[in-house]
Amino acid sequence: MTDISVTKEQQKLLYRLQHIIPRSLGTSSFYNNKHEIVVPQTSDAPEDVEFQMTWGKVAARIWGPPDGRPVFAIHGWLDNAGTFDALIPLLPKDLRIIAVEMPGHGLSDHFPPDIAYNYLDCFLAIERFASYLKWTKFSFLCHSLGATMSMIYASVFPEKVDKLISIDIVRLETTRPETIDVRFRKTVGKLLKYEAEIIAGPEKPFSYEEAIEKCIGGTFGSLDRKACNILFKRGLKKVDGGYVFRRDRRLLAAPLSFAPKEDQLVLARKVTADVLIIKFTDGPDFETAENSLEHVEALKTNCKRVQYVTVEGKHHTHLTNPERVAPIITDFLNS
Repeated sequence: MTDISVTKEQQKLLYRLQHIIPRSLGTSSFYNNKHEIVVPQTSDAPEDVEFQMTWGKVAARIWGPPDGRPVFAIHGWLDNAGTFDALIPLLPKDLRIIAVEMPGHGLSDHFPPDIAYNYLDCFLAIERFASYLKWTKFSFLCHSLGATMSMIYASVFPEKVDKLISIDIVRLETTRPETIDVRFRKTVGKLLKYEAEIIAGPEKPFSYEEAIEKCIGGTFGSLDRKACNILFKRGLKKVDGGYVFRRDRRLLAAPLSFAPKEDQLVLARKVTADVLIIKFTDGPDFETAENSLEHVEALKTNCKRVQYVTVEGKHHTHLTNPERVAPIITDFLNS
């Protein structure tokens, strides 16, 4: 075996140690000796923190005063906490916002290879964070996939959520009985493919410009160069030969989970929080307008206020043009 081949094998082993084998389960600096979270004091600038879980760490950004109104901010699929960097500075200064990065996203650790991603993991993580922070009542500011998780959480723990802001989505995309077997079959194949690729070694590096092109093209122009630069601070990693995305490749496969329309309607009727849904004119339509309206009507069963607003823009308008949504969100939070 040549020196070059030894080096490559060592690189693969190092990659597996860093990205596949679970990280240290010891406590981090985020905990004190009693294993209670020590939340940093913040100024106008956000502070990056970590939550230590049994399987690894979850990264987050904290904005606002320690005694501010508690708000969880949760990003969308394949994004990270940076998705709120342009919006939050335009919101009321009395908010204590914790922008959490879901496992496998941004600076959060990836799940071990024998733990599959399920979007409902976020639902469980929210309850952990709320317990750690001793938040008994809080609001949600969420985009896309993060908004669907907050909607489900608010239905299961309605007494804990006072306001819910959903950006460019109404609910989790519903699963269809007639195609669920095909979807699961494809997902299993993709997951095994991505797992094999991860075990084989790191992704082939690409240039920064190529990363920009991938993200703009992959979002059909929803992201622009400035937005990519913001997301790349937490979503892109410099390596020998260029850059790689930090996100877990297994997230590219659809989840092995059910989300029937009927179940989500039942849950929507349990929500008691004030709800603001902001839909962008050129954002993705995950289902028909009729089905979305049906869900909005279900929310009105026990919600005192359900506000549906249409704003010009694409899926990431809250990041590319935050001034279009900030006044709407501010009015809703202060009402």
